[in-house]
Amino acid sequence: MIASIPFIQKTFEHFNALCFENALPAVPVVLTKAGTFLGKMEYKSRRDFFGIISSHYDFRLKISTGFDLSEEELEDVVIHEMIHYYIAYRNLRDSSAHGETFRRIMTAINQKYGRHITVRHHTGPGQNLLRDGRERVRNNYLCVSTFPDGKKGITVCASTKISELHRLLPKYYKITGMQWYSSTDPFFNRFPRARTPKIYKITEEELSEHLHSAQ
Repeated sequence: MIASIPFIQKTFEHFNALCFENALPAVPVVLTKAGTFLGKMEYKSRRDFFGIISSHYDFRLKISTGFDLSEEELEDVVIHEMIHYYIAYRNLRDSSAHGETFRRIMTAINQKYGRHITVRHHTGPGQNLLRDGRERVRNNYLCVSTFPDGKKGITVCASTKISELHRLLPKYYKITGMQWYSSTDPFFNRFPRARTPKIYKITEEELSEHLHSAQ
């Protein structure tokens, strides 16, 4: 089935009561034709005087209509994002986007209600209706740069440009650290392959989630 707003809202209400004791306020649902993710809980963060995240707000649930899933699979996608919502809304500590807190809640729901929620949303051949049955797999080489304020940025480039950009990026940008990765996550396909020094800002949450399987 293809995701629809009424189905997502009904699913949210059902599992909010079943798994989260109705602790989560209703959240806007946005449908997207994205081919790089099944679901995503987006929100903004407030920081205190010391730069530490104190709370989160402006939540919205994004679900892709680019995949043909079973009803159970789509429900699991929604519950997965609801776990993210619960952690952020309650401002719970976690070691990463899918750290110990996320995994503890996920495992409890799977065991108690017979669900099959996973750390990462899995897509298989034939699910992505918009891309002829598959997402484009491309090996991306990327540099994660750290700015003085702790924020992160990424640069995606061809393998032949790694040495040159590693030398030039600190000359063009005020950065305090650089780490290089290789990843086939389709998320990084959206960034242009840099030939000249260029850094794109990215949130800690997105970066942590999509570097999960990087080398």
